[in-house]
Amino acid sequence: MTAGGNATHPPARRLVRPLAWLALAAVCAVRSAPPARAVTPSDKYAAKPASTGLTWSSVSFKSTRDGADLDGWWFSGSADAPVLVLFDRGTGNMGDLLPAVAEFVARGFNVMTFDYRDFGPAGPGAVDTLVQLAFASRWVNDAEGALRFARTRAGKQPVFAWTQDIGGAIAVAAATRGPHNVDAIACEGMFRTLPELLRARGLAQVPGAPERHRFLVETADEPSSTVGSLGIPLHVTIAGKDEAWPAAVTQEVTRRTLSRVDRWNLPDAKYDGIEKTPGYYDRLAAWFTRIATMMKAAQPPEPTPAANK
Repeated sequence: MTAGGNATHPPARRLVRPLAWLALAAVCAVRSAPPARAVTPSDKYAAKPASTGLTWSSVSFKSTRDGADLDGWWFSGSADAPVLVLFDRGTGNMGDLLPAVAEFVARGFNVMTFDYRDFGPAGPGAVDTLVQLAFASRWVNDAEGALRFARTRAGKQPVFAWTQDIGGAIAVAAATRGPHNVDAIACEGMFRTLPELLRARGLAQVPGAPERHRFLVETADEPSSTVGSLGIPLHVTIAGKDEAWPAAVTQEVTRRTLSRVDRWNLPDAKYDGIEKTPGYYDRLAAWFTRIATMMKAAQPPEPTPAANK
């Protein structure tokens, strides 16, 4: 008791309530954080090329920079049509792309699929090293190798890329590594920076995940760096209800390019199954064809053979 009769409390007791509030706030923050969502590759094909009834062959090529051996499938379309390289999503493998392959080949395109080194039967499967991984520059190496291989098979025809999910950022990064890697890209969602991606995927709070990504991802491969230096046409399909790749973020980051950008806004579309939107493949095929026609028109005419004397 004090001289005035008031009770006194030890300083430690006065700290109990603030500390309790801090503990409660920490618990709430953990509970409100998004669930961790990394890539989920599969080492088993859901389907194989023979099931499509298309003319196809297996192809092999090397990744750029580190020379990793990679495999893919080549599907023949019209002899004078562009080559369309399809990129893995963040889940499954190239076996899951066969429905899209059939759609594009039916519209005349030659199509190539490939797996990033961590995807498909040649990958490690469901291992701990991929549980907390959302993006890696080694996949950009693989994509660049695939695009360069496609160029060797394309002859004088253009090489285009069709991507969904994480494939968009990978394709844009591969495009900016060399002026002749690819001639146009169609993508969907896009993130800006690695920290933003990790927050969106619920990985920013996972111990060791941010540090590991800083080791595996080159800053020059992040969209905040690549989109601004993109020198080829870009088609962006924006799903208004995309819960994985917010439309506002995709709109903002793709505005940074000085190249041609064609946007297709689908207000009611969601992240999953956007390719099932009526007219989806017709619209993209028309866009690729239009770009190919513009490229051909911009080329100087071939010299005419000299007349016989």
